[in-house]
Amino acid sequence: MKKKILFIIPNLKSGGAEKSLVTLLQLFDYDKYDVSLFMFRREGLFLEHLPYQVRILDAGENYRLFDGDSGIAIKSFIKKGRFDLAFARFLYAKSLKNPDGYKREVDLWKQMKRTLNYPKEHYDCVIGYLEGPSNWLAEEIDAAKKIGYLHIYLDKTSLNKENFIRRIKSFDEFITVSPECKENIKKSCSDYENVHLIHNIISPSFINKASDGDGLPDEAEIKLLTVGRLAYQKGLEYAVDACKILKDKGYDIKWYHIGVGEEKNNVTARIKSKKLDNTFILLGEKANPYPYIKSCDIYVQPSRNEGKSIAIDEAKCLHKPIVVTNFPSVYDQIQDGINGLICEMDAKSVADAIEKLILNKQLREDLSNNLAKEKIGNEEEIQKLYDLIES
Repeated sequence: MKKKILFIIPNLKSGGAEKSLVTLLQLFDYDKYDVSLFMFRREGLFLEHLPYQVRILDAGENYRLFDGDSGIAIKSFIKKGRFDLAFARFLYAKSLKNPDGYKREVDLWKQMKRTLNYPKEHYDCVIGYLEGPSNWLAEEIDAAKKIGYLHIYLDKTSLNKENFIRRIKSFDEFITVSPECKENIKKSCSDYENVHLIHNIISPSFINKASDGDGLPDEAEIKLLTVGRLAYQKGLEYAVDACKILKDKGYDIKWYHIGVGEEKNNVTARIKSKKLDNTFILLGEKANPYPYIKSCDIYVQPSRNEGKSIAIDEAKCLHKPIVVTNFPSVYDQIQDGINGLICEMDAKSVADAIEKLILNKQLREDLSNNLAKEKIGNEEEIQKLYDLIES
């Protein structure tokens, strides 16, 4: 008899956690497990890459209305005679303004969950694969075992820490993706012992096969690339300002970015104000970023914070010289001067590190050669998850 497993994630839009879940599900043992995936919205760039064996569930029409414009949602619920949901949406909008982070999260979830058409059947294991609502919903599911995930550094997340500390105790096991992140959780939740490290799964063979094809246009001497959401966490202003510094020094560069996000308007305005319209280029979402990574000369990750960056591991798989800022968990992936360059978290430092690689072709080759010798693939990490499910 197969064990019934339910994964939960908001959607499969472009992002590191979303990509890592799809990779995990591509490797899953469907002879042993019956797997369902609940998404708050059945959408996203990676949706088409799910294995056919995965049963897809979603939150339903009421949630889609609830998750949209407040005025439209309230009017629509009233028209449907769902005055309870109309009132819930009103309270949700009111709760967004609550300055008390703990109470805000509790109240928002209390109203949101009333709209979710989530599964009521029993599962052997439920896995909330992303911090926030994915974990909160996992608490509501009828399951013999409950597993939560945190993909980012707790002290840097927007989650309310008091709420997180209370909620983590409702899980039988909790997983994070880097040693730094694990230690950070244990420091904050010292009386909860079941925190486990399972790295995001990277498959170099798949990445190398998928990297064939058209990549970046050959329009500059040095092609730079950054992959990630257009979000404050990703430090895109450091990248744009560093690009301006390098351009003003006369370097023949093009800096490309793959990803979308809530900071697009701000990033676009910054590019325009620096007169970098033809130098710093936003490519938007790409279902397959690997040809672009393969064709860049230098990969740059200017983040303020990461759990464990999948984009960095992907660049490592393709042996790209890497420049990365010194966020706390970066040392789990990069050894400064050995397989990449770690710089301070400001535009000048980012520009200086890139300039060092532009001027020193031998250093670029040394970094690439060292990456070629490094073991990066970790498909065996999936066994750790099986062990937690079965324990």
